[in-house]
Amino acid sequence: MPVSDSIRSRICENVRNMSSYSAPRAECAVKLDGNESPYDIAAEFRRDVFDRLRSIEINRYPDPEAVSLRAALERSESFPREGILLGNGSDEFIQMIVAALTGKTGRVLVPSPTFSMYGIVSLALGKEVAETELDGNFDIDVADAAETIRCEDPDVVFLATPNNPTGNSFSEDRVLEIVGRSAGVVVVDEAYFDFSGKTYLPHVEKHENLMVMRTMSKTGFAGARLGMLFARPELAGEMNKVRMPYNINSFSQAVMSFVLERPEVVREKTDLVLAERRRLGGELSRLDGLRVYPTDANFFLVEVADADLVFDELVKKDVLVRRFGNSRRLRNCLRVTVGTREENERLVSALVGVLSAQVGL
Repeated sequence: MPVSDSIRSRICENVRNMSSYSAPRAECAVKLDGNESPYDIAAEFRRDVFDRLRSIEINRYPDPEAVSLRAALERSESFPREGILLGNGSDEFIQMIVAALTGKTGRVLVPSPTFSMYGIVSLALGKEVAETELDGNFDIDVADAAETIRCEDPDVVFLATPNNPTGNSFSEDRVLEIVGRSAGVVVVDEAYFDFSGKTYLPHVEKHENLMVMRTMSKTGFAGARLGMLFARPELAGEMNKVRMPYNINSFSQAVMSFVLERPEVVREKTDLVLAERRRLGGELSRLDGLRVYPTDANFFLVEVADADLVFDELVKKDVLVRRFGNSRRLRNCLRVTVGTREENERLVSALVGVLSAQVGL
C-alpha cells in the first residue's frame, strides 16, 4: 500500500529524493560480497566468550561509557582514552560526525567512488554533498580535491584508506595535504587497517582537524558491531554530546573486551586472510577476461566485460559477490571478498566457466 499524500508530505524532501543503501542479496553457499572475515573464532575462545556472556545482567543497562573497553583500547593503541569514542559500527560515527560537525557550511566532501554511506547519511541529515573524482589509479586527485575544498569549504571530508570498493590505499602525502588544506574536519576511515598495516593515528596529535575511524567488523566480529573513533580529546568531547546513551550493548562490550585482551585472536585470522589474499590474487590475475586491481584490503575489485552477466552466472553457481549496477566508474566491476581457501577455489572455478563461456559467445 503506498504512503498517503498526508504522510508523504511530512517526509523530509531530501529523504524523499534519495535512495537507500543497497546491497543486492542472494542465498548462496559461497558468500563473498560483504567484506566479512570468513573465519569464526576457535572453539576454545568461543567457550571463554560464552562464559563471560553468562555473567551479564540482561535486565541492567550496559556501562554507558564502556570504560573497560576504552581502557583496553588506550593500552593497545597507546592513545588517550579521553579521545576514544565507541560506536555501533562505523556507520553510527558517520551519522554522529555529520550531525555534530557540519555547523558552518553544511557541506560534506567525499571522493568518488567510495563507501556510499558517507553520502547517504549526509543527504539524510539535510547536508550538501560535494564529490571529487579519484584519479586513474583510484588515488586522490589533489588538484581537483584542493579546488573543491577552496570553493565549497566543506565542514567534513571523508577519506577511506584502504578505499572501499577500490581496495587501494591513498598516498599518505596526498591524504596529509588534504588535511592541511581543509579548514573543516578530515575523517580517515581505516576500516581495513588490519590488512594494510597503515595508520594515521600518530598524525592526530599533529592535526587538530584529523579524526580516525576503525571497526572490528572486518576481522571476524561483524556481529558485535563495534566502531572506534580516535580524535583530540576536545573534539571527541563535542562528538560525545550527540552519542546515543548506552549505544554499545553489554554483549558487544563483553565480547570485544575479551578480544582486545587476546590480540592473537585477531592476528591469527588476519594472517590467514592475508595468505589467501596473495594466493587468490595470483589465481585471479591469470584469468582471461578479468582485470584485477591492486588491493590493501580483504577484497579485490575486478573488472569484466559484462558485470551483470557474470554476477548472475556466479549466483547460479552458488557464489555471491558484490556488483554496483549503474555506478559510473564501477559499471562493469565486481567486488570479491577474500574467503577461505575452499571458497576461493570455488570462486575461481566458477569464474573460469563463466568467463570461458563469455569468450565463446
